[in-house]
Amino acid sequence: MFARSPRRPRTRFLTAVTAAALGAAVLLTGPGGEGAQAAAAPSVSAPLTQVAPAAYSAAAKTPLQILEAARRKAGKAKSVRVQATIRHTDGNVRVDLRVTKDGKATGSLSTPADGSMKLILVSQKKGFFKPGADMLEKITGGDAQAKALLAGRWIEFHQGEGLDDFFGLASMKTYTQDVFTLSGPESGLVKVKGRTVKGYKKTIGLKERGVQGTLLIAADGTDRLAGYQDPQGRMTFTDWNKKVVVKAPANPLKAADFS
Repeated sequence: MFARSPRRPRTRFLTAVTAAALGAAVLLTGPGGEGAQAAAAPSVSAPLTQVAPAAYSAAAKTPLQILEAARRKAGKAKSVRVQATIRHTDGNVRVDLRVTKDGKATGSLSTPADGSMKLILVSQKKGFFKPGADMLEKITGGDAQAKALLAGRWIEFHQGEGLDDFFGLASMKTYTQDVFTLSGPESGLVKVKGRTVKGYKKTIGLKERGVQGTLLIAADGTDRLAGYQDPQGRMTFTDWNKKVVVKAPANPLKAADFS
């Protein structure tokens, strides 16, 4: 359903989010919502997570040493909560997902064109989504019978049924490895002032000269990736290695029945 082409990691991420959300509307009603080009970045709320304070001599580490330490730490992670807000000309795309190393995920996402949904991925080949009231209104065109059928119901889908971009949203590699390439080629990496990320007492900013994106690393001795931001979006990373409960909902409808 969605054409694939080589893209920079940031562009792949933004495109995957939009494509996945719009895919639900396409599956149920045919072509509908419009994807818009990214514009400016708003804020994103991070979950309430406490990080234990620790002594950390940031000044004693080079920017590259900080980057590599954070990359190694993220690469060993078993789970993470990712929250993202991406600004489009017609509004914000929002993502809030808890993902695991084995490709499972649970959370929510929304686009301004098609509304909100809940999402559960129990494997890399099987998932479920539940349209929110706003999405339900749009994908049914207000049809009372269709709304009665879908209201409050989970819809099961499988790989190859037109919603494969959903599975890409559960890729730990995207959030724990590809994100580190967003600051640039690392040939001129510098430390800049950190930004406030809820759940982290302090962060260190890493930025490549001439590149707009900034990585935010926890400055508390944990070497945790805390966030990333550029003029087109913002992501935060919290709840590292927290247990993620992913359970298939009871009595779902089948996505294949709507294709």
